[in-house]
Amino acid sequence: MSISDSGSEHPIVIEDPVTSRDNEVRPFRIEGMDVRGRAVRLGTVAQQIIAAHDYPDPVARILGEFLALAALLGSIIKYDGIVTLQAKSAGPLPMIVTDFTRVQEGIGHLRGYMSVDETKLAHYGKDPSFHGLIGSKEGGYLAMTIDQGSDMERYQGIVDLKGETLSDIARTYFKSSEQTPTEIRLTSDRDPVTGHWRAGGIMVQYLAHGEEGRERTFVRETDDEWGRASILMHSVTKEELLDPALDLDRLLYRLFNEDGVRVFDPWRLIAQCRCDRGRLLGVLRQFSADDIDHMTENGKISVNCQFCNKTYEFDPDDLSGDADTGPGPSAGAVH
Repeated sequence: MSISDSGSEHPIVIEDPVTSRDNEVRPFRIEGMDVRGRAVRLGTVAQQIIAAHDYPDPVARILGEFLALAALLGSIIKYDGIVTLQAKSAGPLPMIVTDFTRVQEGIGHLRGYMSVDETKLAHYGKDPSFHGLIGSKEGGYLAMTIDQGSDMERYQGIVDLKGETLSDIARTYFKSSEQTPTEIRLTSDRDPVTGHWRAGGIMVQYLAHGEEGRERTFVRETDDEWGRASILMHSVTKEELLDPALDLDRLLYRLFNEDGVRVFDPWRLIAQCRCDRGRLLGVLRQFSADDIDHMTENGKISVNCQFCNKTYEFDPDDLSGDADTGPGPSAGAVH
């Protein structure tokens, strides 16, 4: 299945080559096993979202991994909605938020940002660990929220930020919240040639119907079939997950060709924020005249989106009624 998007509707920082297989999630199933999985590769999508902020590289790597995890989890939902990952901690990264919006079958929008405590970060040196940056020794949690609209029940699962990597935390989440045996690998880094950010990930899960009549795999922790699938998945390298010349189909064949692997239609991923000038105008109109006066500087009210870092400017006169909302984001905003 081929899915294209309009460059005018979804502008990106760097154009993808025509032959690029980046920015997609590829669902798959290992033949002859009760095991399913998904692999994700982010190229220009990771670059656009991360480059919108001036994050230090160790911090940006974590955001890249969160984006890959959001894409893997978001592409699982069966109805239009939003999957949000939110991590809160007492460490140098007090808040990390990424979300995946299911626009339609096969297309998802990604966005993300993180807040950085520069004072705390300064104590961790040039190459701080993930464990140190999220302050897992000081508590904190990762929440996954699935919101599929007013007619559907909102779901949220929460897990402690305990682990040496985001993959460790995600694995614990599936074991405690979903009770689904899951193995996952996530990575993010700069491309050694272009210097642009990339991210990738892969996950495998043991299907519940393969456990019928037996104790759950996550309890007994032994199953020849599941053990083999896990070992094969963990043989993947960071370089393979990020390599733009190795598309996901060939990567999956490389990992699971001895058993056979069946791939399904991919999800196309687009970096797209949900900020909207009209929505922001509606929010501002709820403030009192005194509040508006305090927010006004040099005759303008500026509102910055934490996700995409766009800055919207409003004239105070716009807030009195249905006046023209004026121009879009300011010319100096990062897009």
